[in-house]
Amino acid sequence: MDNESTFGWGPEQIGRLLAVGADAGASEDERPPGRVTEDLLRDRLAGPLPLDKAVVDSLPVILGRLCRELLPLAGKPLGEVLLDPDTELSVLETVKDYGKGLPLGRKKGPEHAIAIAIYYAAIASALLYHDRKITEHSYENLEKSFAMLIDRRWLPPDLSRHLAKAQKVCKRKMK
Repeated sequence: MDNESTFGWGPEQIGRLLAVGADAGASEDERPPGRVTEDLLRDRLAGPLPLDKAVVDSLPVILGRLCRELLPLAGKPLGEVLLDPDTELSVLETVKDYGKGLPLGRKKGPEHAIAIAIYYAAIASALLYHDRKITEHSYENLEKSFAMLIDRRWLPPDLSRHLAKAQKVCKRKMK
């Protein structure tokens, strides 16, 4: 009966399998925190917006209409959506809300940093491409937030330049 629960593997084989799994997890933890954040952000920006037609069809009419506008972007990488001047304002608002919801209660760590980067990148895009502020944050607070993000080593250069341009817009608006 013990053989059935371990598929006939002996204690030595199971021990080797567990050791391999433990080694794999340890190597990921050895990366510097900035590198983990950089890798996770790059993966998130390269991935598409998380939209599923079945989910969209089950939404109430108003939300369903908004999500149908996003469906053509479903295969487009998030990083492209954020840096595309043709991205509609409603899409940027949705991406901002997506970034705001990403940390799911986490207040620090790579996932939180990624969520903040996506959130502020969407706000920056709205400022740059639509001359609209899609947040209640003041231009002064936005300028400071963009400034803090720009210097992060884990932020891709194109996104850093994007935030720097938005920071300049905020400075002009504060005058």
